[in-house]
Amino acid sequence: MSKKYAVVTTVHTFRHRYVISEDRLQSLNVDMPVELEWANDTVLCEDIDEFSQKSLGETIVDTEWMEENAVLELFDRDNDYLAEWSEDQKLTYINYGLLLDRDEES
Repeated sequence: MSKKYAVVTTVHTFRHRYVISEDRLQSLNVDMPVELEWANDTVLCEDIDEFSQKSLGETIVDTEWMEENAVLELFDRDNDYLAEWSEDQKLTYINYGLLLDRDEES
């Protein structure tokens, strides 16, 4: 009989903040009067690095039971860079490498 695994899917949300001075923003387009919306463009075009970030936490999207073979397929799909691992390596990682042992952290 195949083992069952609890699979919890979440979304982790962060608040990012970006800052640019008015004169620097104007220098990006000297032919037009500066507009605040240009700052949005610098963020969306990834032309500016973040000023700060704050985690707003995780939200659980769904929780389900999966059979071992389905978990291994999920592992390969989500972690394609580890596809060369053997089934035993994957199961060892899943069963022993993911759950934090709070007693060992002390």
